[in-house]
Amino acid sequence: MAVAERAIPTPRRMAGTRQHAGLALLGRVLMYAVLILGAFVFVLPLIWMISTATKPVEEANLPGFYLLPSHFQMIENFESAFRRIPLGRFFLNSFFVTIVATVGEIVLASMAGYSFARFNYPGKNLLFGFVLATLMIPFYVVVVPLFIVVYTLGLLNTYEALFLPFMVGAFGIFLMRQFMLTIPSELTDAARIDGAGEFAIYSRIVMPLCVPAVLTLTIFTWLARWDDFVWPLLVIHSPDMYTVPLGLTYFQSEYLAYWNEQMAASLIALIPSFAMVFGFQRYYVRGVVMSGLKG
Repeated sequence: MAVAERAIPTPRRMAGTRQHAGLALLGRVLMYAVLILGAFVFVLPLIWMISTATKPVEEANLPGFYLLPSHFQMIENFESAFRRIPLGRFFLNSFFVTIVATVGEIVLASMAGYSFARFNYPGKNLLFGFVLATLMIPFYVVVVPLFIVVYTLGLLNTYEALFLPFMVGAFGIFLMRQFMLTIPSELTDAARIDGAGEFAIYSRIVMPLCVPAVLTLTIFTWLARWDDFVWPLLVIHSPDMYTVPLGLTYFQSEYLAYWNEQMAASLIALIPSFAMVFGFQRYYVRGVVMSGLKG
């Protein structure tokens, strides 16, 4: 009888349930409102860029922000941007430098990560700690010594100056090492018993299992090198070797800034990065999650 009485919903219990459901709904509404507001804040610069890319140069230089142009001319701005500067050449330079730096980062960082994850040798932990310590040093602290090294080697105004200093980094080594620790050691031990060498184990067993981490590192390295502005500005002087971020400064003259053409060219420059992020998003999330399982 007591169990039956407890099972019967009383008005007080029903009111408490409704209040709890109402608070949960309110919390969900507030959460979505905050997320939508944050998304709008992040998307606003892109909206501004697209709006400016559709305007004539006179409207693009007006004070204030007007979302819709009086005359839509995005196609004309794209054509004018390619006529005004050698944008195609700048894209080729950016693609070459970014691809070489990304491939070098993947190969060298994965080899170093394999060494830290699979081998035991004196001073390994100390060396890995030194690698991690370099993560705390901002790039602008070492930019002057790095420039001196490049100048001493005679690499100024060369493609090597753009990608050699970034062929391997501490973050890539850390990411690959953390992911390789999640791979069962039984796989590599079985390969050694079968007579496989270390390079065969690394290239045929470990690396195919590290695809999520490799794609994650590819995204980070690609975005960093594609968007880099400060370092190319320091080491490149010939306009024929400019990358896209440097080339976009050509749209600003002494008396007039062609913001509409610059925003149109910037939209084109965003396409490779957007394609990289959205194309590998699923592997990127998996790589970040898996690399943090073991420390």
